[in-house]
Formats: sequence, structure tokens, C-alpha cells
Amino acid sequence: MGVFARALSATAAILIPTLAAVLVPVPASAHDALVASAPEDGQSLRSAPEEVVLTFSGEVMDVSTAVLVLDSRAEAVHTTEPLVRGHDVSVELPGEVAEGGYAVRWRVVSSDGHPISGSFTFEVGEGGPPPPPLDAVPEEEPGESSPAQEPVASGPVADPVPRTAVLALVGALGGLLLYLAALYLRRRQHTAGSTSPVATTTDKDSQ
Repeated sequence: MGVFARALSATAAILIPTLAAVLVPVPASAHDALVASAPEDGQSLRSAPEEVVLTFSGEVMDVSTAVLVLDSRAEAVHTTEPLVRGHDVSVELPGEVAEGGYAVRWRVVSSDGHPISGSFTFEVGEGGPPPPPLDAVPEEEPGESSPAQEPVASGPVADPVPRTAVLALVGALGGLLLYLAALYLRRRQHTAGSTSPVATTTDKDSQ
């Protein structure tokens, strides 16, 4: 195999996997999700829980975690600061929790760096007022923010390597491959043309 053939093979070996990496779609990494909670969504309890525990599919990041518990009047229940432990996020409730419905709004940062949020309700006792609407605006002190009011990022995670740079590399390798192919074919034609007269001369000498 000549030097040009080897160069063509090497270029093709680089170009083909690069094209495959660029053109074949790669599934985006999934964000973590809430897989369980205590109390459960819509659960009716005889007595008030001591804490609210959220369990996620992955180990969420301990960054900007927020859990807001609203009573039936959409007033915030004073809880402890959210505690992040692996897959779980929890807040403790006060000792006395009135009967009625409650809404829980939460926001965490997924293990892939994306913030995710959600909400659910539960009830304490029987015959109490229903939970507040999940989109109810709680009374807040200035400077505070509700987990449901802050924007939540969405969409695929940005590629670590810009796609335009990869495409530029593919284009450069493709141009090099075409140049080497043309040079290889030209060399073969030149070699074939230079050997034909020699064969004719040899035939004449043999006669």
C-alpha cells in the first residue's frame, strides 16, 4: 500500500467516527424526578406529620433548595430550613399544625445541575378547609421568593464541545480526504501512462 493509500485510510478512519459522533443523535440526560413524598400527594392524615420528606431519583445538589408549606389560607407554615441528604430533602413542621388542607411547593437543583420544581397537597384531620390552590400566591416578607415563582430552566444540557467546532473539524477532514483522493488518482494515472511506452518498446525488441 502506497503512502497516499495509507493517508487516505488514516483520514477515513478519523473522519467516519467523527461524522458518526456528530450526525447520530445522542439522547439528552434526564433530570432527577420526585419519586416519593411523605406525606404522599393527596394523602389524608389523622394527625399532623412531624416533617415533610421529598425523595428524588438522584442525589440532588444542596444549592438553592426550597420547600414551602402553605396552609388552607395560603399562608406559609413556619418550617425548618430544608435539609438535603442524598436523595432526600426534608423540612420539619411546627409542633401544632391545624386541621385542614396544605400545599407543598418545592424546588431543588437536579444532580445534572438543572433546577426542577413541583407541588402537591395533603390534608390533616377530617372536615377541615381544603388545601389552597397550588398556584396561590402566599403572603411573603419583602425579599423572599416562592419556589414556584422563580424561573425553572428547561431544555437539553449544553454540549461541552460546541457543535460548530466539530462541524468545522469534519469539514476540514473532508476537504483533506478529497484532496488526497484526487492526488492519489492523479498519481495512478501518471504511473499508468509512464509504463505503457516501455511495454511497447519491449514488445518491439522481442520481435
